[in-house]
Amino acid sequence: MTIKDIANLAQVSVSTVSKILNNKDCAISEETKKRVLEIAKQYQYMPYSKIRQIAVGSCGYTFALILPEDLQYKQELIVSIEKNAVKNGYNIMVYFTKTLSDEIKYIQILSGKNIDAILLYPIAEEKESIQMLQKQKIAYLLLKKQKDLPQTMQVYGDYITATYLATKHLIQYGHRKIGLLLYENRHSNECKEGYMQALFEADILFETGNVFIGQDEVETGRIGAHQLINRNLSAVVCENEVIACGTYAACERHATTIPKDMSIVCVHTMGFYKTLYPKLDYVALNWEEVGRQAIEMLLQKIEGKKEFVRFRRSILPTLIEGESVTNPFEKIHGSYQKIIVVGSMNIDNIINVEKLPTDGETLLSNHLAILPGGKGLNQATATGKLGGLVYAVGSLGNDADGKKLYHCLVQNGVKTEGVYFSTTLSTGKAYINVAKDGESTIVVYQGANRELDTYQIRQHQKLFQEAHYCLLSLEIPQKTAIYTIKMCHETNVIVLVKPATIETLQYDIMQYIDYLIPNEKELHKIVQGEESIEQKAAFLIEKGVKNVIVTLGNKGCYFRNKQYSIYFDAAPFEPQDTTGAADAFISAFAVAKSEGKDMISAIVFATYAAGISIARLGAQPSMPDRITMDLYQKEIIEMIEEVKKRVSKEVAMLM
Repeated sequence: MTIKDIANLAQVSVSTVSKILNNKDCAISEETKKRVLEIAKQYQYMPYSKIRQIAVGSCGYTFALILPEDLQYKQELIVSIEKNAVKNGYNIMVYFTKTLSDEIKYIQILSGKNIDAILLYPIAEEKESIQMLQKQKIAYLLLKKQKDLPQTMQVYGDYITATYLATKHLIQYGHRKIGLLLYENRHSNECKEGYMQALFEADILFETGNVFIGQDEVETGRIGAHQLINRNLSAVVCENEVIACGTYAACERHATTIPKDMSIVCVHTMGFYKTLYPKLDYVALNWEEVGRQAIEMLLQKIEGKKEFVRFRRSILPTLIEGESVTNPFEKIHGSYQKIIVVGSMNIDNIINVEKLPTDGETLLSNHLAILPGGKGLNQATATGKLGGLVYAVGSLGNDADGKKLYHCLVQNGVKTEGVYFSTTLSTGKAYINVAKDGESTIVVYQGANRELDTYQIRQHQKLFQEAHYCLLSLEIPQKTAIYTIKMCHETNVIVLVKPATIETLQYDIMQYIDYLIPNEKELHKIVQGEESIEQKAAFLIEKGVKNVIVTLGNKGCYFRNKQYSIYFDAAPFEPQDTTGAADAFISAFAVAKSEGKDMISAIVFATYAAGISIARLGAQPSMPDRITMDLYQKEIIEMIEEVKKRVSKEVAMLM
């Protein structure tokens, strides 16, 4: 800032400014004096004589840093620049800008101070600030990439490479349906360029609909993530962790499990990612290194300690792997077969007793547990915990219990498009007595489950058309169950029926059932008489059921179809509560079949899931997840081999 600059701004002559600044202004109006002095104060004008005094007295040893006020990572950058400047004997003055005029103003102010150099993060693409720096002959360095200024010192974080690495990271895991979430800012185009480059190299078609650019970060996370989830993408790149947080929240609302259903990687973080679960994968832009190399380059230039090699340095980003990225579902399990669960959803009231009560007997209990339950909810959550792509169809009350059960479904990765909230009935409840030996009795209040009718099934017909398996519990109204079985047959959906609470099963519907999975008591209710399990299972096959699996508690299970009759031993677990064993069995069996496992392998897998379940209290809480099942992988394989050896001829034909 010179006297001439002040004169131009005040619209007076240079001599007028000189007189005012040197107190020779008696003939000048108060209004003019006030205007000139305000400009001089605003731009911190320092007369040459004072500058010379400072220069002779001591060297400035000061850098100025000018940054946009809304720069997300400014704190990291300031800390790094200040630390490295002080280390080399320099001080830092920091200025924040909101507009281009702020930036120009600060450069004019600094031109009149004893500044060794300016580190500038340009707030806009205009070159007016650069031209002013060049005119004032101030040493400067840009902290943002400027392609059209090749001879200008530049050190910057590389957003193009960062987004390229993030996208490539997802591609290497097998993802091809990848979205990009951006908000309108100075780095959006660079992020998009890196994303498109990675897609191009992997021969993945770029689709504009897979990129969402919001007006701010909150909108991007809230609305953009919702749109990309609805496009059935398997992965998304987020420009920063604020957007990533919004994506995590959107996934929770949509019952989309991270990373099973949606893998997420973030381009830049400031530490919030540590609160996210599962742990976020991200690409660090290394602002610490940007600050270090920026000071190093300036010192090379102004002190000449080292030969000045190059004007531009792009700091390479670093990929930090967490737990939010995995293979797409079809890559993990070999298929992407949808499983629908239709059934009751209840609050279980579990009462532990020494033995089951008999007629007229009153027992005392010291333990009561109130937990999510109902065969529909149990089977849906068990399927979700085992890694199945599962959709629930059921009815809940619009009450606190209903919201609790809905949250339980979402938390376990269950899709909830088919869940209906009743406005007239409360959420169903089950009252369960559990004896010391693990046996149990159950009384069910249907509540909202009564409203799971044919209309609701028909409303979600599209779900069935896209599904491969349907798990059906007969705790729901019989008319609804029969309608569902027939619709599954018409849409080529394999139906697995658990005949709970049904005294008799209509013989004319059996021809549509692919798998009937009763326990021993249920089998004897369906088929009256003194015949053996084998004979009754054979009778059901004659009536049209394609496969019958009878669960036998601690005796294992029995499988029968037109060709084969095979017994399976129970898994070696001590029983604590058998309440959820059947649900664990049927869910694990469906997941195994959806992954392409043969019949024996699927039944053994299901047997171990049921065994783990009975070793825990409660129904839904006892359902094993995939990690737990993997702990018993060796034992499962050994049992499969043992069964196959025992029935080698039958298995050879079966497979």
